[in-house]
Formats: sequence, C-alpha cells, structure tokens
Amino acid sequence: MKANRLQFHKITALSLILGTLAAIPANSQSITPNDDRTKTTVTQQGQEFNIEGGTRSGANLFHSFDKFNVDSQQTANFQTNKNIHNILGRVTGGASYINGLIQVLGGNSNLFLMNPAGVMFGPNARLNIPASFSVTTATGIGFDNNNFWFKAMGTNEYSKLVGDPSGYRFSVSNLGYIVNEGNLSLKAGESLTLSGGTVIDRGKLSSAGGNINVAAVEGGSILRISQPGHLLSLEIDSSMAASCGYVSECLTGKGIGSEATSVAFDKDGNVMLTGPNTMVVENPGTAILSGKIDVSTSSSSLEGREGSGSVGEVNVLADNDVIVNRGIKADSSVGLRAGRIFRVRFLFLREWRRH
Repeated sequence: MKANRLQFHKITALSLILGTLAAIPANSQSITPNDDRTKTTVTQQGQEFNIEGGTRSGANLFHSFDKFNVDSQQTANFQTNKNIHNILGRVTGGASYINGLIQVLGGNSNLFLMNPAGVMFGPNARLNIPASFSVTTATGIGFDNNNFWFKAMGTNEYSKLVGDPSGYRFSVSNLGYIVNEGNLSLKAGESLTLSGGTVIDRGKLSSAGGNINVAAVEGGSILRISQPGHLLSLEIDSSMAASCGYVSECLTGKGIGSEATSVAFDKDGNVMLTGPNTMVVENPGTAILSGKIDVSTSSSSLEGREGSGSVGEVNVLADNDVIVNRGIKADSSVGLRAGRIFRVRFLFLREWRRH
C-alpha cells in the first residue's frame, strides 16, 4: 500500500461498490431468477420476495439468480424444509445491493450466497437465518473435497453436488468486493463467513459463541471449508504461524491502519483509506474491519444448545493486509488479555494459493 497522490471523489459505500452497483430502479423487481435449468422461481407479494423451486441434490437446494437486490423495506424469503441442509444461490447479472431482510423459512438450512461481481450490505441489512450464513465473491463452491464445483457462471451438474460444501475457488484476477454496513447477526453458536477479494466491514457481525470468518484473497486461491461441531468455518492449517500475535501489531495494518478514519473510493474504483494519510488498497487480499465483531456469550445465550461449552472464534485471513480496529468483543477467556488476542487469529494465506 502507498500514499495516494491523485485527486479523488469521496463516495459513500451505500451508493457505490467499485462503480458497478447502480441504484435499484423504482418499481422494478429486485430479485429475478435466471432462465436456466435451475428452475428457481421468485414471487413478489408487496415488499416480500418468496424464493422457491430450484434444483434439489441430496440435502442441498440450488438457486440461480440474474439479479439479487433487496431494498430497505423489502424481504427476501428463502423457502426450505427440514430435509434441506444447505441452500446455495448464485447471482450472475452484476453486483448485489442488500439493504433489507434476508430470511430462511420452513427449516434450519445453512445459506450460501455467491456473486463474483460483489455484494454490498447497506445500513438496514439484517438477517433472520436459523443456521449459518456465507457470502462469497468466489467463482465456485466446491463439493466432494473440491472434486466438483457449483459454478458461478455456466451450466452445473447438480447431481454431483452432494454433501456439505468443501471449499471456495477464486479463479479470476479481478475479484469482487464484499462491503458490510449493516447488522449481520446470527443465532447463538452459528457461523458467519465473508470471503472475497477485499472485505470491508463497517457495520456489525455477531454470533454468540459462534464463528466469524473473514477471508480476503487474491485470484487463483482456493479456501477449504471444515465443519467442526457442525459449524461452518474456514480450515486453518495448524502449521501456519499467525501473522501477528499482539494487538499493537495487528491494529496497525503494517503501520498505517491506525491512521485511517473512513473508507472511500476514488474515480477509478480503488478503495481509499482516508485519514491523516490517505492510502490506496491497490490489490485484492485485504481485510478492513472498522465495525464491530461480537462472538461473546452469556450463560443464557447458549442454554440448551449442543456443544454450548465451546466459545466463539474470530478468524481474519488475508493474502496481503489485515487492518482492524478494537471493535472485537468476545468472552473474557478469549478476548483481549494482557495486550494479546486469544482465539482471534490473523493469518496470511499465501501458502494456500493454488493455480
């Protein structure tokens, strides 16, 4: 990263995600299915969009969307049932702007949303999801130890996409951004994952006693998924050393993160960290966490839940830079103690790259 020497126009993330996200047209359907063999149907009733149909493969239900935008007064309802373990949706027609409510109704399914063009959560974005939630700008979600892929573009062989997802593939160099300004909160013990080229959180991410995973990667990467205790999480190689162990080191983002006060975009669509010294996020693989992350628990929040003795974890993984403020909240046993972060891991992923 280096100081910016050019003129730039400060634009809020609400109105721009890399210059590709236009305002949602008035009186238009915000969520539209693709006309493909996935057979997703979207029915609008007032401000609610009921998402049904799709293609079933084992305990997985797949959806394909041309557009997926949710305005502040709107609700997207993913319909499911007790036999569906994972709902996976792809978006092919451009970046998504989500500023309303996303729900999963009828069962306890995990929800995966994949859009390589980028995903923006506005300040009114919120969740009502009974299980885990994953948002990615990957070009594919793997199955069977990544031998088969749910592709973001093109035709899929759904019959081979069975079992739980096993990884994310980022096969293009121009990776989409994920920006959050909303309150993305899950039920106690669940997992929330944001993975993309650059991930910026200015809102709140929370799951009491669950896992919060943020991964920012460069093109050519593959991230593997593990499900310890039936929670979705990014697999971390125990042989890899943390890139930083002390709060003072992690917070600086290689010496500049503590000076940044806001995020903006320049006229070319580059991410700007503005403050006393303006910096440009030039490459993918940067995680910027200036909002709040909360995995703290209380005695009642996990009462009666299987595996409730475990504590929450925050995993921040990046190919290049990790820039984070002090807005991470966890139980005293895993929070900040004597200047060190416990169970809040900051790792570089270069050893994971696979071309």
